Amino acid sequence: MAKRFCKLNRHDIASNLGEIHQLVTEPKYVCRSCARSSASKSSLCKPAAIPPKSCQDKPIEQQRQCGLLAEALPDNQETKLEQVAPAALPSVEVEVVDTAPSEKTSKKALKKASKALKKQKKYHKKLSKVLKKQQKLLKKHQKLEGKFAQVNGQLATLSSTPMEVSTHSQVH
Repeated sequence: MAKRFCKLNRHDIASNLGEIHQLVTEPKYVCRSCARSSASKSSLCKPAAIPPKSCQDKPIEQQRQCGLLAEALPDNQETKLEQVAPAALPSVEVEVVDTAPSEKTSKKALKKASKALKKQKKYHKKLSKVLKKQQKLLKKHQKLEGKFAQVNGQLATLSSTPMEVSTHSQVH
């Protein structure tokens, strides 16, 4: 299934029901946006890993040490990730790659320039849409002005010619 659960309509759900059943029977992830659960990250919009049951059954002091539960615990318990003891956090090894400073700065400059180009293209596309809409409105306005002039002309001819008033009245 290519779509995320939130994007499915009822027809998609009916046609992919078997696959949906397989994904939700043993969920490993929950969506932080829509609270749907799935065994696959790709079917959720903002997936977060579900901590194992063994971590959830522990006392709050031990739950603070579990990184997956840290964001789910209430704030008054001081359980934010920054407040967890450094020994509880997993150690991460960082590999330093030695690159020439000019190469590094040129990569940064290239990345910055490509972002600017992308932003410019997006702005140009938006401007062309606005221009197209304005041209459409201008044509519509000119058409309405033509009709207005035609109606004014007809009104002027009607008001300049005297109307015949019938003076005959029938009494029954």
